[in-house]
Amino acid sequence: MRQVKHRTPTGRPHRVAELLRERLALILLFKCADPRLKEVTLTEVEMSPDLRQAKVFYVARENVDRDQVQIALDKAQRFIKAEVARENLFRLMPEFFFLPDPGLDRAARLEELLKAAKVGSGSEEDSNT
Repeated sequence: MRQVKHRTPTGRPHRVAELLRERLALILLFKCADPRLKEVTLTEVEMSPDLRQAKVFYVARENVDRDQVQIALDKAQRFIKAEVARENLFRLMPEFFFLPDPGLDRAARLEELLKAAKVGSGSEEDSNT
């Protein structure tokens, strides 16, 4: 009986995603003329198992309008795809979906809630120490 191998996140889509994240970061930093794209950090790329779709998660710096960053990414998408195609990473070019990374926003919100809870509880920690 043949064993079924379960795909792990260290498989080919994961390796390709990490390579693509590095290349996209370099393209945004050094080859895109739009200054809004210099304010972006790519946090993760998730590739579909068939490598035809790439979800590219990003965060923008604090003082940057996130809507403007999304507009800039959408506008530069053809140029970015052309630069990736020039590097011959893929037989078929994947479709890119640039998405804000929700993880960091959730972490910041959680930190705010924890600070508010700490302030609301008074100085219990100070009296225990």
